[in-house]
Amino acid sequence: MFRDLREKVSAPRRVLAWVLLVLMLLAAAFLLPRMTPHPMAHRAADLILWCAAAYLGIRLLSFLLLDPLLSQAKSATPGFARDLLVVALYFLAAGGILRNVLEVSLGQLLGTGAIAAAVVGLSLQEVLGNLFAGISLHLDPAFQEGDWIEITGNLRGGPGRETLISQVETMTWRSVQLRTENGDMDILPNRAIAQAVVTNLYVPSGLHRRTTRLVVEPRPDLHVALEKLTRALAGIPHHPSNRPEVVVRESDLGGAVLEIRFWARGFRHGRQGVFQASRLANSILPREGFRLMGPHGPSPLVALPPTNFDAKLMAALVQELGLPEHWVEELRPHLRRRYLVPGEGVIREGDPGDSLFAVHRGRLQVVHAEELEVPYTGIFWKPVVDLGPGQWFGEASLLTGAPRSATVVALSEAEVLELPKEAFEASLKREPQLLDKLVDLMERRSQEVAPAEAPRESLRAHWAREVRAWFGLTS
Repeated sequence: MFRDLREKVSAPRRVLAWVLLVLMLLAAAFLLPRMTPHPMAHRAADLILWCAAAYLGIRLLSFLLLDPLLSQAKSATPGFARDLLVVALYFLAAGGILRNVLEVSLGQLLGTGAIAAAVVGLSLQEVLGNLFAGISLHLDPAFQEGDWIEITGNLRGGPGRETLISQVETMTWRSVQLRTENGDMDILPNRAIAQAVVTNLYVPSGLHRRTTRLVVEPRPDLHVALEKLTRALAGIPHHPSNRPEVVVRESDLGGAVLEIRFWARGFRHGRQGVFQASRLANSILPREGFRLMGPHGPSPLVALPPTNFDAKLMAALVQELGLPEHWVEELRPHLRRRYLVPGEGVIREGDPGDSLFAVHRGRLQVVHAEELEVPYTGIFWKPVVDLGPGQWFGEASLLTGAPRSATVVALSEAEVLELPKEAFEASLKREPQLLDKLVDLMERRSQEVAPAEAPRESLRAHWAREVRAWFGLTS
């Protein structure tokens, strides 16, 4: 008996409906004066014709003029200005029809309807407030659809202020639809947003600083905790010129409050960076012997397995470097083992360095930073090469003291062996003839550090000179 009008109607049926409606209006306009000579019938026919002409004229004007001109306007609500202009045109058309067809004085009509307008205005105070708030949001486009915003204010009408972080989905005359971080859809009236403090987390584009804090036990060697945590934070995607840092901010809960600072581009990148920084801090500081402080006292430390280096492991590394076998026992006491968690930075591009690393267990990745807008706006790591067990990196800084040329980040739980400069210094001064083997190592691993047109011998001489100067060897 009843038909569901929500079902999709085909285009031919929709066109036929409009044609039938126009024919019915035209038939009514032409038949009414002929059915009766009463003046009201003639006036009704004129009213139908003028209303149809005004409607078709406004639709044609919108299609040919307003839509092409406003389609490129970068406003907060695309189509909002067009709707306002169309409504104004309908009001003008209605005034002209009332004056010329129905012979109604607009001044008298407005004067006699002042009291009624006041009553209607008071009853529609909430609606009008949202309407004019929506107009102000359009005139001052502080955000647009797709932006992540932070709204702070009295949003639900209760006592106190609250903060809501969400993404703008749709902006209408009455409200703004927001999708929260949990995927829920919140609909806030325009007036509530206009009266709140709104922070656009996407615009203006560029870098924004993000922070997170934690409390550690106060110790004289607190600078060591800062150094180790700063090195680990190199795993957060960042530009080389905007490096993450850790500072001591204040004292609280009987400990020192550390503030982690880093620069992010885009809201989701910033949130992800905060989560990664908190995870790294809670994993690395207890591992390095620093307790975290809380309301119930310090946290327990993480016990690491004993450091027992296998002679075969050291022999394999010496063989890979092309050094004599008797260097195994000389280098072994200087070897240091480092445990890594996923996302932890091992070395950072641009930092000074004087050691070589060999991967013993797990997977690492050499990366460079790049900015992308897909899948979302942020700074991401661009992979250069993956490193697995038996591979080494950092030989340029070990042999020449050059700054690190790239950032290395742990992809999984990993274990690396670090060989510092002092391990090589005494042995190389005793056997300076091995300098050529170290230059051969750099030649194999180098990626065109000199111009391509430079002779090969001059490049080897340049490396040899840097190694001699770094280790203090005579020519």
